[in-house]
Amino acid sequence: MRSPNTFAALFVSVVVSAQLDMPGRLVLDGAQPADRQITGLGIPSSPDAAVSMEAARATTMSYAEAFGTTTITASLTPAPSAYSTGMMVTLLPMTTNDAGSTLDLNGLGARSIVKLGQVPLDSSDMRAGIPVRLVYDGNNFLLLNDNALPCRTGYSAYSSSTCIMDSSLVAQTFHNAVAACAATGARLCTMGEWANACRVHAPFIGTVSDYEWVDDGANNSNDAKTVGAGWVTETPMEGFGCNFGLSRAPTLSYRYRCCTSR
Repeated sequence: MRSPNTFAALFVSVVVSAQLDMPGRLVLDGAQPADRQITGLGIPSSPDAAVSMEAARATTMSYAEAFGTTTITASLTPAPSAYSTGMMVTLLPMTTNDAGSTLDLNGLGARSIVKLGQVPLDSSDMRAGIPVRLVYDGNNFLLLNDNALPCRTGYSAYSSSTCIMDSSLVAQTFHNAVAACAATGARLCTMGEWANACRVHAPFIGTVSDYEWVDDGANNSNDAKTVGAGWVTETPMEGFGCNFGLSRAPTLSYRYRCCTSR
C-alpha cells in the first residue's frame, strides 16, 4: 500500500515562467471577477505580446529617450515593425533640437517632425529634459506639445509671453532705437513690458543706469516716453525706479531695450 505522503508529493505546486500560445479565442467566463482575469503579465518584449493595464498606463511600449539634434533617434521596446498612422510616442529629449528636425524610431527611417499644421520645427521646440508627445499622421510626426519658445541669447523671460533684454543698449534717438530693435526681429519694449520686468525681477533695476526709451501710446512727433528715472506722479518728484518715467524729445539720445514674444 502506498504511503499518503506519496500522493501528497504529487500535488506540490511548482512556480515556473512560461509562454502561453493560444491558437484560438480565450474565453474567461468564471462566476466571480477574480475568475475572469489574467495575472502575472510581465513587460511586453515583442509586438504581439499581451499587455497588462500596468504596462499600458506606464506607457512602457511608447516611451523612450531621444538623442540627436537634427536627426533624432529613439528606440521603443518592443520595437514596432513599421510606422502606423495614429501611433503615439512620448520622448524625453536628451538635447535641444535644431530647426527642421526629423525622427527615426528603431531604424524605421527618418520622418519629419512638424507642428501647427505641417510647419517644420524651429530650433528649441523640443528642449532637453522636457518630455514631448508626438503622433504619426501617415507621413510625418506631429508635435502635440504647446511649449513657449525659450528666449534668445541675451534675453530673459519675465512673463509667459514676453522676453526682454538683460541689459540696455547704447544710447540712440527714439526713432533709431525703434529701427534698431526691428532690424533684429524684435521690438522696442512697451512701457508695460518694461515696468512688469522691473517689478517681478528684483535684480532688473540694477541693470538700469539711465533713462531708457519705451514704446508708448502717448508718444508723438514732439516727445517720447522714457522710464527708469523721472517723475512718479504729477507732482514734480524726480527719482529712480520701476515706476518713474518722463517724456523727452525723440531727437535726444537714451539707452533702450528690445523685447520679443515667446
